[in-house]
Amino acid sequence: MKKRFEGYLLVSDMDGTLIGSDDRISEKNINAINRFVEAGGIFTIATGRMRESARRFLGYLPVSVPVILYNGTKVYDYCKEEVVYEKFLEEPIKEIIKKLKNHDNSLGIEIYCEEDVHIYNSCRFTDRFSQKGYNVYYQVTEELWNKNWTKILILGEVEQMDKLEAAFEGIFGKVNLIRSGEYFLEIVPQNTSKGHALKELCTSLNIDISKTIAVGDNMNDLELLTTSGYGFCVSNGNEKLLNMVKYQCSSNDDHALESVVNWAEEYLV
Repeated sequence: MKKRFEGYLLVSDMDGTLIGSDDRISEKNINAINRFVEAGGIFTIATGRMRESARRFLGYLPVSVPVILYNGTKVYDYCKEEVVYEKFLEEPIKEIIKKLKNHDNSLGIEIYCEEDVHIYNSCRFTDRFSQKGYNVYYQVTEELWNKNWTKILILGEVEQMDKLEAAFEGIFGKVNLIRSGEYFLEIVPQNTSKGHALKELCTSLNIDISKTIAVGDNMNDLELLTTSGYGFCVSNGNEKLLNMVKYQCSSNDDHALESVVNWAEEYLV
């Protein structure tokens, strides 16, 4: 007998969505996700986090398929410990961040390369790291400029980020710039997003994308939510995003994934 959610994929953002303000995944969320999987569904993550940063939460979750990392730049299979899909930043981006540093030396600039973080320019936000399985380097070597980069993270105060986001293309040229948080702007490879990665994942898993349920909270989740069959923004999410998607659910501190699974149990055949 076919299980209720067979053929469905539930994919969730992590920070601000699945993870509460206490930096934990609630038992109610975990129990609801397990219920979804036991009913035949598949669950995975789509996050801006790097591989080891995401890994520390996966032990609590029934994830048996690849995970979307770096806002869609990489898809990684933790079961096989192998990269499924990966894109790298275009070489001209390296010159752009040199210009960016000269333009505003108060901005934090982080380079993500080979699962390490390199602090190109520091600010109060670049001191947030604690060692959790990945390396953070506070000096950028010449060797780094010859490697393939995964993404750039730009950090600053909210007003700084607002102004930079609005003016970036006019000053530095067109890049794939996404707002992943109040204090964060990211540069990722062209034609890259969580939505692009979801399409790749669905193809590899032979899942109809109309049977995907996605949950997120910020503008870096826009393509994920609009590409999926059912895209939910948490009530604590970015106001702009809330107005751009069809479905809403409870906040990350009120068991957002539980509310989405409850909805699926009521409305999906």
